[in-house]
Amino acid sequence: MSADAALLSPSGRVDERLLGAGTGPRFILLIVLFLTSSATVASAISHSLTDPRNMSVGCALAAGADPRGDYLGVGVATVRADKAFRACLDRFVPHASPWLVPSAVTALVLVAVALYWTLPWWRQRHRRLVPVEVIDRHGELPAVLDELVDVAGLTRRPRFVVAPAARTASAVVFGRWRRHVVCLHGGLVVVRHRDPLRFRAVVLHEVAHIRNQDVDITYATVALWRVFLFTVLPGYVVWAALSLHVSLSSAVFGAPSLVATSRDMAATAAMIAFVFLARADILRTRELYADADALRWGADPAGWLGATDRTNRDRGRSGTALRAFVSLWRSHPDWERRRQALADTQELFRSSALTLFLTGATASICAGQLYGFGTGWVIHLAADTVAGLIAATVGVTLWRAAARAVLTGGRAPSGLRAGWWLGVGLALGEVLTGSVSGWRVLPRHPEVFALLVVISVLVTCWTAQFADLVLRCWRGRSLRPVFAVGLLATLVVFAMSYDWWQSSGKLFAAGWPYSESAIRTALQQDLPGPALGGSTLTAIAVVMSVVLPWEADTSLLWAATALWALPLLAWAVGATGSTPTWVIRALQPGEGTVWQAGRLPSFRRLALASVLGAGGACLGVVVVLARLHAVRPPTGQLLGQQVLLLVTWLVVVVIAVVVATAAVTGSATPRFPVPAAAGAAGVTGLAGVTAVFLLISADGCVSGLATLRTTCAWTPGGAWPLTEVVLPLVLGLAVFVSAFTAVVAMAARRLLGAARPGTGDRARRSPLPPPRDPARFSGPARKAAVAVICLAALTLSTAASLPLGTGGQSGVRTSLTREDLAPARTTTPSAEVLALESDAWLRLGGRKLLAAITGELLGVVTALGDDGDRALTDRGYAARVIRPHCLGLQTAAQQLGAYFPLPDPALQQRWPALLAQARTIGADCRRAIDDGKRDLYVKSMEEILGVAERLGTVLPQVTAEAGDRRSR
Repeated sequence: MSADAALLSPSGRVDERLLGAGTGPRFILLIVLFLTSSATVASAISHSLTDPRNMSVGCALAAGADPRGDYLGVGVATVRADKAFRACLDRFVPHASPWLVPSAVTALVLVAVALYWTLPWWRQRHRRLVPVEVIDRHGELPAVLDELVDVAGLTRRPRFVVAPAARTASAVVFGRWRRHVVCLHGGLVVVRHRDPLRFRAVVLHEVAHIRNQDVDITYATVALWRVFLFTVLPGYVVWAALSLHVSLSSAVFGAPSLVATSRDMAATAAMIAFVFLARADILRTRELYADADALRWGADPAGWLGATDRTNRDRGRSGTALRAFVSLWRSHPDWERRRQALADTQELFRSSALTLFLTGATASICAGQLYGFGTGWVIHLAADTVAGLIAATVGVTLWRAAARAVLTGGRAPSGLRAGWWLGVGLALGEVLTGSVSGWRVLPRHPEVFALLVVISVLVTCWTAQFADLVLRCWRGRSLRPVFAVGLLATLVVFAMSYDWWQSSGKLFAAGWPYSESAIRTALQQDLPGPALGGSTLTAIAVVMSVVLPWEADTSLLWAATALWALPLLAWAVGATGSTPTWVIRALQPGEGTVWQAGRLPSFRRLALASVLGAGGACLGVVVVLARLHAVRPPTGQLLGQQVLLLVTWLVVVVIAVVVATAAVTGSATPRFPVPAAAGAAGVTGLAGVTAVFLLISADGCVSGLATLRTTCAWTPGGAWPLTEVVLPLVLGLAVFVSAFTAVVAMAARRLLGAARPGTGDRARRSPLPPPRDPARFSGPARKAAVAVICLAALTLSTAASLPLGTGGQSGVRTSLTREDLAPARTTTPSAEVLALESDAWLRLGGRKLLAAITGELLGVVTALGDDGDRALTDRGYAARVIRPHCLGLQTAAQQLGAYFPLPDPALQQRWPALLAQARTIGADCRRAIDDGKRDLYVKSMEEILGVAERLGTVLPQVTAEAGDRRSR
């Protein structure tokens, strides 16, 4: 064997099929992106056809939406007037058939299926291909091909044809399901006798594509995206151009529409580029796997040695950069990379920055499109779908890289690089979709997109290090079970985080979406008792604005439990001392194949940190109870806000101890810092929550710690509601923050190592020391302790997830609604926007309602003016003439109260009180007439005159503001 061929020898290789190739989820992501993109375009066009007058925009304007603002302003305006906005849509906006968009997407899929079915026929017809049997009438070539098909293990023989005009020594495979065609180029048939090794390698490579189902997946993707490019995209461009033409005629909508349309076009172009780049990257990976399969089936490595790239000439730095850029768009890797992948399977286990970036970008665009189809469960479905595809893609990549590092003693992935590129892709996708930017190029706070990088880095670091940890402890025959558990944990953690981002987190990029004053007012009303200081209550309201979505999501507990309990279980089992069966099956036989799990970081050190943290958490709970006992209100007073203060301090103190414990543990654990920090944080938080439950249950039994009661009693039912509030924040959110502190410590360690070469990654580069005696360090006591801890965590998570709940008995839950959480409008819109909003407010029902209430007031005033004495003294006359107007006044005021707020913020400040007074006057007038209460009747008549005077100015003012629009 030559020296070059020896480099490609498969001896000592790691099985490249270990845990799969990971390209399947990426193909699925491209298909889902096609479906969501097609549905988005179909929905936009359908909406334009069913609502040609843009009445939905009119309803948004009437609600106070500013077309020159961003989507947060529009969203907050529609939330403030939620019921009125929905009523407006139901009344004025035609409803398209719910089957219209699904039918359009189904039709596109059927067209794609037809194209997939006919593409091979079209390709074969226009290339003048000749069956192999015609080229070789003696049957020698078909016999060789049949033998290679048998070697590959195909159950169905493909059809072999020859392209006589193709002079290259190559081949290509195409076709559809169960009907594949291998096309041999004429040049390959010519060199069959001169270079049989190359002929055999090329044919086995193409047959491997059939065996791996690359042809079916590739042609399905090609068919789908050709349908999108030639049918959906042209329709979208025409629709966008027409919509922009209409919008540019408006002084208000013109500039924002130009920005939004330009961004949408750029996003569409970027999406198409991402699709082509992702498809080319996937196909390059599949080419490498086909090479590996051909080599495993007996192809001689020399078959790859003679091939060279036609563009391999040196052209300097600019030429190298150009070749690198062009290679990104090619579906075949260069020959040098193919030979490297055959010589060392590391190329097949490497996580490419391009792969991770494209996964994040395409997934983010897909989620943004799904997000546009509704709210509630649709958002959750979008986030979970995208998170599942990301977890499957990135999780497989990281687990494969960790497995290879464990098997070969190589450098284990930390997850930092993978998380960075994934997060950058997600952030760029959010910018392109403009889901929170609205009619701006960027949202007001684009720095919030860094949270996507934080989430991605946290998930990938934990996944990579947990995989590295658990692979050294796994003793099973196959990696599938433990890999499924790890991948499920990654999915749960990322799905929960990305779900929060889609439903709440991204709103902060556009501004502050919550009203602190509304939360503060609700707390004061729902929690009676001695009032807290204004600054204290405001601080609590601000914090609640952030944590309310987390506190209400029980999936946070399960995700955090997976984050810290699974590493603890692996540590409890300990590293395996012998070579497990899965290692023997993954390492192909060869000289020098030696495997050793190595010794894990000290479990005693982790246990000591956890115990110290648990003690600190319990001590913190005691200190909080003692401190609040000293400021406890006198006996007999309501303790509503005392409960709020107690919960706040318990959460703050226990979280501080949890995060501090995790930071110290992660900094002191060079290997697996993120799982170690999460494990210590989980144990510490569990101890803190347990201390809260036990001490509140026994509140009053220790005089110095009594905060809510003065008598001793064991009341776990009263303590659980408070614990239920503390639980998701301490054992949920705090665990995520704690794990991220370890990521920060790890990144800082690497930066310091970069400044001092040779020291930064020593922990990951140096081999783990051999394991110690398992009988000594894997005792049943350790396993039992960890089992009890994990069982307690599962019990708490299950109890918090049960639908029994607290029923609002904890005293810390408020009566806030979505409308209350929306901040009030404080800025006056421009004159142009105010004119549009006022005109829409009047046209969509405001004028009619104002006329109705004005008419009722005028009826009373007219009756008083025509015959005032009789109206005030004759009860029969009042019942016959005045009472109907009083009832109408009450009804009209109620209807105006349910209608949109006034567009002018100055008028709106007085508007609720004025309507409330009108309702009260109408009710008092009617009741006074019915019950014969003359004093109340006279008082209501006097107040009606004042209300009539104030209400009489509203309609002319709103009409005048709307008149600016008509004068333009």
